[in-house]
Formats: sequence, C-alpha cells, structure tokens
Amino acid sequence: MKVLLTYPKIEYIGIFNSDARSEILQTDIFSAVTSKKLTENMVRVRSSNVWAYKINVKDRKNNFGDVYVQFKGPNGGPQDVYVYYDVPVKLYRQWITAPSKGHFFWVHIRNNFKYSKLTGDKRGKLKNAVN
Repeated sequence: MKVLLTYPKIEYIGIFNSDARSEILQTDIFSAVTSKKLTENMVRVRSSNVWAYKINVKDRKNNFGDVYVQFKGPNGGPQDVYVYYDVPVKLYRQWITAPSKGHFFWVHIRNNFKYSKLTGDKRGKLKNAVN
C-alpha cells in the first residue's frame, strides 16, 4: 500500500541583516515559510487594491518596522504579499487610519522604502526592489 504525502506550498524568504539593509546585502540564510503562515495575523482591510497588512516592529528604540502588505488580485481576492523594510511606526499608524488605504500606500510607502516580493514570481519590478 502506497501512502501519498502532500506538503503545503512553501515560499522562500531571504533574511536580511538589519545593519546591511541600507547596502542591500543579502545573507546566506534562508527561511522556508508557508503562504498561510506568512499571512497569519494580517489585518483585513476594506480597500479597492489592498487586501490586508501588518507590521513587525523589530527596533522599538527607533520605532521602525517591516510592513507586510497583501494586495488584491484581478478577481478581488487575495494575491501577492510584499514586505517593505524599515517603515516608521508613525507612518504605519497614519496608514491604518487613512480613509483610502490604497492611495496612502501609493503616495507614502510604495516608492519610498526598499521592498521584497514574497510570493508569486518574487521579482520586484520597481527601482527600490531588493531582489
């Protein structure tokens, strides 16, 4: 009797040394995370293009954190997840209270912080992408 095993979809995420982020140097350490685990604890949003978001504050002294954003796909459901590095907590708080989440993101976060695409083809298209 054969037993078939199924495994969850795995997304590979590069781990960055916080001191080296400004130089965009990737370390040789990689972590495997499932898509479900990656989107766990994200706050669902009423928006035309943002599905959910969350912040991971690593440096409480300087009030910066990594912001995870999941966008909506063409059918209106959840699609790709991105992480934006070293976003000020104050800016994140302004974002979550903004009337238009998508507009605020586009103006204040999208082109102003280094980011990595964590799902899908994992290749950032903008000049501030960390690939």
